Amino acid sequence: MSKPKIYLKRRSNEDEGQLYLYYSYGGDKRLEFYTGFRIKNSHFNDQYWLGNKKPINKKCTYHDSYNRLFEEMELFAVSLVVNERIFDNAELKKRLSEEFKATKIEEPVLTDYKAGDFISYCEFVQSERKQGKRSIVNGNRQGLNYKPNSLRNPGTTITSLKEFAKFKMVGSFSFSDIDVKFYNDYRDYLLNEKKRKISTFSTRVRDIKAFMHEAMDDKAHDNNEFKNKRFIAPKYESTGIALTLEEIKKIKDAIIPEEWHHVRDLFLIACYSALRFSDFSKLEITDVDDGFIRIKQDKTENRVSIPIMKDMREVLSKYGGSLPPPCTNQHFNRTIKKICASKSVGLDRVYEIDKDGKDIMWSAKITSHTGRRSYATNMFKLGVPTLLIMSATGHKKEEMFLRYIKATNEEKSRLLAEWMNKLGI
Repeated sequence: MSKPKIYLKRRSNEDEGQLYLYYSYGGDKRLEFYTGFRIKNSHFNDQYWLGNKKPINKKCTYHDSYNRLFEEMELFAVSLVVNERIFDNAELKKRLSEEFKATKIEEPVLTDYKAGDFISYCEFVQSERKQGKRSIVNGNRQGLNYKPNSLRNPGTTITSLKEFAKFKMVGSFSFSDIDVKFYNDYRDYLLNEKKRKISTFSTRVRDIKAFMHEAMDDKAHDNNEFKNKRFIAPKYESTGIALTLEEIKKIKDAIIPEEWHHVRDLFLIACYSALRFSDFSKLEITDVDDGFIRIKQDKTENRVSIPIMKDMREVLSKYGGSLPPPCTNQHFNRTIKKICASKSVGLDRVYEIDKDGKDIMWSAKITSHTGRRSYATNMFKLGVPTLLIMSATGHKKEEMFLRYIKATNEEKSRLLAEWMNKLGI
């Protein structure tokens, strides 16, 4: 079964073409689905067919958004055939249309901002980021355009600020309003009024400070209050969980419905490789070479080389040395929760109780990211040096890595004692 591909239908007398999804499946079936998008011919990647390339090139302002959407479309089509056993073109087109609606992406409109208005400025900056007119200021991707995923949190922060302004019965906030009093009021609003977690508040503060820094660079204000030592994005313990080696083995050995096997195997690959869903869901066998997975991470664009452990080879052997069929992130998360909740796995239990007194089950905490965190945590507990694990996960700072893994202080102390014994000190 071949992979779905995006084709550009060109007409010789036009400088634009229509984008179609083509998919050969079921031996003799051929799906041709109009995505609803037209682009300039010059924006289609001529190198697309030569390797693991994206269909839309960087000449297109929204190439990241288009490519991500088409990738989701391809995965969804495969999921319908492989998981739901749909072999009818009419039904496939219907489901694809329902999922993606085949409508044109609304392009953000660049607007000016109202002088002195903080929220208006945030919306203006967000608009410019979406259009590629503002690049990333700090971090590993400094100077590059923002990816769609990295714009979600700032967008949510802008919405939250508007809701907070409405709660305070004011039209907006000026730059001069952003001070320690604002910080304390906003904290009380999010944590006590809206019942949000401290992690949410920390993210909102981080975005506010970033907007204020950028506005100061633009000479939009001269208010330094946001730099006050009390105006901080608090550190917090991640609520994500990591599975032990024993728990992973139980999931691996459990007898489950056949239609769940591919999701379980994708999850095991994450547990054995530390790859994110965005990486392991589109991993190709061409990325596996000489006992290593070599891949450019989608989120950070870091290049990593990961040794293939014995357990992962067993998973690949089930598919003739290839990889399990891909699926969408939504389908993956729904299915892995069902697997972990099954009696065959036998691990489900009450993990925590929420603020309303309701039980949260262990299986509900399992997501596509759990495998990656489990790999990092288990390697650490086995005594693998931190820097070696970081070479696989792509973490740049040891402090961030140690906050990421799920190891207790007692476990860290035990590992230190073992190293001291090895060194004879």
